[in-house]
Amino acid sequence: MSKVIMFSRYFPKSHPRCGAPTYFVEKIWSAIKEPSGNHFNVPDINLWEYLNCKPKNHTIRAGHRFKVGDKFSPRVWSGKPYRSKQIKIAPDITVKKIFDFEMDLNGIYSINGKYIPQQMYPVIAQNDGLTEMDMQFWFMPDYKKPKEFKGQLICWNEHINY
Repeated sequence: MSKVIMFSRYFPKSHPRCGAPTYFVEKIWSAIKEPSGNHFNVPDINLWEYLNCKPKNHTIRAGHRFKVGDKFSPRVWSGKPYRSKQIKIAPDITVKKIFDFEMDLNGIYSINGKYIPQQMYPVIAQNDGLTEMDMQFWFMPDYKKPKEFKGQLICWNEHINY
């Protein structure tokens, strides 16, 4: 049985780009080579974005509940989060790789317990469907009260290696 992973269609309230589209659906479709056309009845799909975006090859989640070989059902909310129906946006996706991911109080990344050179940050962010700046604000929205982030980088592209 697949676990559900929800993806945000818009940047959250705590983000400077609050309300702007993330295009995560289109970026996931690009990564898994979902054919053009809306087979999952997801409203407001941007076909131009789908055809021209960089793929979203992984997602970063708090906790450690996934392992290689697990399947997940990618979904978005049809309206307000937690107050509307979920929409499945693609077939179930198999987890190809798992990396432990941490961001310390200074915004420094580590993967599997090793600090990552800063020149890799844009690559990690792009593979997550974000810019480096957007990723910093996503995982550390309050710079006045920073918190460490610990979780997993859940990858569905077997060619990604950190």
